[in-house]
Amino acid sequence: MKIYADVLIVTSCLVEFIYLHTAAALLHRKLRGSRVFTACIFAGVMSLLICADGGTFIGALLITLTKAAGIVVTLLIAVKVKSFGDFVRCLAVFLAIRAVYTWLIIVYWEISDTKRIFVRNFTAYFDISLLKLAAALITAYVLLSIVETVKRRVCSKTMNYEARFQCGDYEVTLPAVADTGNRLCDSFTGLPVVIFCCDDMYRHYALDETESGMRAGFRLTPYSTINGSGLLHVTSKGNVTITDDSGENYDIRCCVGIKPSDQNHSRAIFNPALLE
Repeated sequence: MKIYADVLIVTSCLVEFIYLHTAAALLHRKLRGSRVFTACIFAGVMSLLICADGGTFIGALLITLTKAAGIVVTLLIAVKVKSFGDFVRCLAVFLAIRAVYTWLIIVYWEISDTKRIFVRNFTAYFDISLLKLAAALITAYVLLSIVETVKRRVCSKTMNYEARFQCGDYEVTLPAVADTGNRLCDSFTGLPVVIFCCDDMYRHYALDETESGMRAGFRLTPYSTINGSGLLHVTSKGNVTITDDSGENYDIRCCVGIKPSDQNHSRAIFNPALLE
């Protein structure tokens, strides 16, 4: 069987793309296009290991170690991990997904009675046209997008959140609402804004006085959410952590907007996409 390097690399890139986006959907992560592109190219180059000679024990060992290291590097390129524990969790999901897809490939291989699939050195070679590969990629991407959209809408209706704001010794924890309509971004930093409707925070920074707010590092920004619209005091100071029902914490890279609460009903409003 002839192995065409271009088909091999492109196929591996597309398959890796599906692996990564499936893992991201299960891990609730949002992948950056540039990182995914780089990871897929790296995986495509690694697929050339199919041509390596693993006939000896040393050769097989080196191929196995290189392949294992390649999987880890691919994951690290595509996914930004927060800690060693987070890395282990991401790696476990990524390996499980690869195992499931590999099993599906083997099943197809067995039941199709075709010679168009060649597996060697942990790499599968599909002897099919690039047009069919593109069609398969588009189909897989559409299906993943549909599943992710349905899952996000279903989960957002039942999940409860808490938002914690900490700046120095000052700390506030409020019930949080996931609002897809909150697409406010800070005009200076470009970061998304999590809105805290809280009288205590408003009084703490003396935001009823414009000069006091400016000295504290706040700037006025127009906003519109399910909670209303108007002017919002926004700052890039402090840290925000969102906690869901399961107790999982999400450290959000964002700015903070503060406004008085409505009828003493304090809460935070954030876009659920920030948790991905």
